[in-house]
Amino acid sequence: MTAAVRAGITGIMTPALFPGLDHALPVLWERVRELPVREAHRDFIRICIGPGGGQGVARCLARGGSWSTTLYVGDTTDWTAHPITISTHQP
Repeated sequence: MTAAVRAGITGIMTPALFPGLDHALPVLWERVRELPVREAHRDFIRICIGPGGGQGVARCLARGGSWSTTLYVGDTTDWTAHPITISTHQP
């Protein structure tokens, strides 16, 4: 059985509890995939939380119980930062 995780995106998605990482990643990706993110940054985020991704996130959770990165939404002159955080949840 996989450990429960808490995942959220500041300003975009309130942190929520999921039964496992495999449940959280598709929800996070769904929130991110249509946002105006520069292509190179979108590729990085897709590798982290998109379809077929998540291996690095899983390793970080197994080692330290948390993973985070910052999503930059907008263009090069007008953008906002939105931390994406995932952590294991202890009931």
